Amino acid sequence: MSEYKEIAARFAREAAGHKMTIAHDDGVFRHLVFKDPEHSFYWFEIVTTPGQLVFSGDGESFVFRRVTDMFEFFRSGLGRNGSVEINPQYWSEKLTSDRDSVKEFQEDLFLKLVWEEAEHLIEQEHVKPDQVDRFRQAIKDDIVEGGLYSTSGDAYRTVTEFGFYNDASKEFDWQHQPDIVFDDAWEWFGATKDYDWWFLWACHAIVAGIARYDRVRKYGLEKLATRQGGAS
Repeated sequence: MSEYKEIAARFAREAAGHKMTIAHDDGVFRHLVFKDPEHSFYWFEIVTTPGQLVFSGDGESFVFRRVTDMFEFFRSGLGRNGSVEINPQYWSEKLTSDRDSVKEFQEDLFLKLVWEEAEHLIEQEHVKPDQVDRFRQAIKDDIVEGGLYSTSGDAYRTVTEFGFYNDASKEFDWQHQPDIVFDDAWEWFGATKDYDWWFLWACHAIVAGIARYDRVRKYGLEKLATRQGGAS
């Protein structure tokens, strides 16, 4: 996907020196290892058995299950012109490992949504026209700059505890409730999560690994590559 081009470029850069070793290759029973011979950073391996593909490496491991030959499943990411188009949403649905681990809270998405919700409240005239500047300043002070976002729970608590009074004199009067609160945060807060960079990196690694394997098979170099210690 175009929004993940940065991860695609990162994978290309970090895997540029990787060599492929085919440790096992028997039908859908495969074991491919990708590693730079000069160092062990960002190494990864792909193992397939009937109906399953396991990705592991210099980070969290992922287990996918969908069809008998999982290489066929992930070849959907390879274009005829050699382009790569990963599909993290669909592919993550095929995980049998922890699906929740592949998404994480993104502060930039959170703040973007907060501002969008704030502008919506202004447009709907929940904020009095002469209080708009003060309202925006309150968002900046209390949420954007004054919030704690070490976890998604912290961010959610910060936004749900926010309150704004159109009449500033009522702010410290316990008899009055805020005129504006984000009481619908639960509806949009889920959109503050996006795919973890390592999962996206792994998706690119799987597709690139399969493409390299296919090239080896196509040009009849599999015997050379599967020799003990052989690499390509």
